[in-house]
Amino acid sequence: MSTASVRPVAEPDGYRPVTAADLGPGQSRCLPEAGIIVARGQDGQYYAVQRQCSHAALDLDGGRVRGASIVCPHHGARFDLKSGRVLGPPAYAPIAAFPTRVRDDMVEVWIYA
Repeated sequence: MSTASVRPVAEPDGYRPVTAADLGPGQSRCLPEAGIIVARGQDGQYYAVQRQCSHAALDLDGGRVRGASIVCPHHGARFDLKSGRVLGPPAYAPIAAFPTRVRDDMVEVWIYA
């Protein structure tokens, strides 16, 4: 079996390692296989949100991280990275946000099963 096709196993508490904890403040990384964006806010905290904007179902990959929010690169909708709530139009529906933690230099995300 190829190790490339093996997905990281979730810890017993539901967290799954998804990416190295090597992002600088204000940076993000799209993880298409998990359907999420992992971002590091200006506060140094790691956040994870769904990768699709609720406004036009377009990808948030490449969106600017401002403080603890992410701005959609297509139409400018802004979302809170902590809760997924809308901070600026044209979106009106929130996006999913997921709990994160850093363990052994890896960002782990708890994605609802």
